[in-house]
Formats: sequence, C-alpha cells, structure tokens
Amino acid sequence: MSSKEIPIANIYYLLCYAWSHFEERDVVRLDELEKLESVHDLLGKVLAEGVFSLIRKGIDRDYRDVHENLAGIRGKIAVNETVKKALRARSQVACIYEELSHDVLHNQLLRSTLKSLIRLPGLCNDVRADVRKAYTNLSGVTVVNLNRQLFQRVHLDRNRQYYRFLLSVCRLIYEQLLVDEKSGEARFTDFSEERMEKLYEDFIIGFFCREQSRYRINHRGRKIDWADEGTHDNHRSKLPKMEADVILEAPNRRIIMDAKYYKETLGGRFGGKLHSNNLYQLLAYVRNREITAGPGAKHEGILLYPTVNESVAVDVCLEGYSIYARSINLAQNWRNIHQDMLALIE
Repeated sequence: MSSKEIPIANIYYLLCYAWSHFEERDVVRLDELEKLESVHDLLGKVLAEGVFSLIRKGIDRDYRDVHENLAGIRGKIAVNETVKKALRARSQVACIYEELSHDVLHNQLLRSTLKSLIRLPGLCNDVRADVRKAYTNLSGVTVVNLNRQLFQRVHLDRNRQYYRFLLSVCRLIYEQLLVDEKSGEARFTDFSEERMEKLYEDFIIGFFCREQSRYRINHRGRKIDWADEGTHDNHRSKLPKMEADVILEAPNRRIIMDAKYYKETLGGRFGGKLHSNNLYQLLAYVRNREITAGPGAKHEGILLYPTVNESVAVDVCLEGYSIYARSINLAQNWRNIHQDMLALIE
C-alpha cells in the first residue's frame, strides 16, 4: 500500500508513535490536519506550528564560543591568532569567550529546514505562509547547509523533548527533500515502501509501549536464540540472526508479533493466500523462542498487515502453535485504529 492511501492525519499519528512523541501530537489541531492533502504540507505545518509554540514559550539558548578581536581582554587570549594577525600593533588581542545565544545548532537546523521548505513548489499557499512566518521569527539564527552529520551532532537533555520532536520532523524533511544542485529547485519525494515499512513497525512498537500495561514489551531485546543444541561452536556463527518486531509477554500469554508491509496484503499465484515466507519465518520465531526462553505461557504468533480496503483474519495451528494473521485498516478513523490495535492482544 502507498502512503497516499493513508489519510494525512493518520500519517501524523503514525509518526508521533514511531518517534515516541505522542504527547506532542496536539501541536496541530485535528481539523487543520484534515485539510491537508500531502505529507510535505503536513510536515511543513507541524514544523511551523512547532516553531510558533517555541517562540511563545521562549526559544532555547545556549553558550557558544565567540572569536573576536578586542582592545581589552575578554575570556581567553588566542595567542597564535594575535601574533599571526599582528593585532598588538593595532592595540588589539584575539579573544575567545562564551556568549549566551539563540544561534545554536538545534535552532539553526529548524531555521534551515524552514528555508528549504519555502522554495518547495508543491507546498500549499497557507502552509507556505506559515513556514515563511516561522522562518522570519527565527531571524538572527544562522542558516546552515543541512547534512546528516549536523543532525547527529545535536545533543539535547530530557527537558528539551519538544525540540527532539521538531528535529525529528526536520530530519524527515531533509531525507525526503531533493534539491537540484544546478537550479536549486527542490522536490519532495513520496515515502518509499521501505520507509513506510519502518514507520509501520516503529508505530506498532510505540503504540503498545504507550497504550497498554498488561504486557511487558521486549522491543529492545527482540533477538531470538536458535534452539541449536548439538551444533558445533565453530558453526553457530554461520546461523542467521532472528529478530522479531515486537515480543509481548504476560504471565498467561506470550506473543511474537511480526509487522508486514506490502502493496498487496495477500499473495500467492492466484491471490488470497498468506505469504508463505511470512509463515515460515514466524513459525521459526515461535518454535525457537518457546525452547530457549524458559518456563512460561506457550508462545503464539501474530502477522500484522496494514490495509485500507480488505481485511484479513486467519487463524491456523501449525505444529501445535497458534498463528494469527490480522490486518489494521489505516484509512479509518484514528479512534477505530486505536481500538483495533488493542483488540489484537485482548
């Protein structure tokens, strides 16, 4: 399925859960989301409204090093620079001192991303006006050339969660925005199937971590050991890794959930069949973890597919294990998605 088949409001909710920032979802009202028709309009609106919110609360400041030639001494003297520029002849010294400023990296990334959106041809006029206003409101903050290394350099403490959310938006815009080096023209690329698959998987993890308390979520330790007793140590390294998308554990139930994102939910030569490799993979997960995880409830597996039209509800018993195939309709109202997700594990 394509991202274009999913309502923009639902794309936004998927992102908020996937980024573990669902508390920040109210930066844009639902009625405003429903007016938008494309992902780049959504991201532009969210970023602009987020900057407006930051300005109301007070834009973050931090200390930065300032290099300046002064008649007096402030901070540390840069001896080599003073000598190299022969500043003593002009009764000056090169100084390095710290100054509290808004012109710090995380603000620079916000303003630079806003600038890249302004020149995006497909942006709707209302969103462009908001983006331009947010860009102007950050005047005094340096515009930088965006790259992955800059995003990796940002280090924010827990008190700056809102910045984390907005920088996630910025990074997604950067990754999806292609700029022609010769003409300078920009275009926003649709989410690839690989990106949608990752977004869907991260959404499922984020949703169950936040919305239920019955199960312990093994979303970090998802590695499944092989029941490889009898295998020589020299050969164990040749076995492929097994890692489930989500493992949910309660005293009376253990579920291995595997998210599967396809353009066509069901496959097979004549259609209407579950993908065989999905079943083989999940059965291997369930069988091996049952043996290696220790005492507890019997394991079961759920294949979870996203759909916008057809629904999937298949229950099978394979080698004594319960395997379920289910679908979540991502085109429906978000409240219904919420209910359907929780119903999967009830």
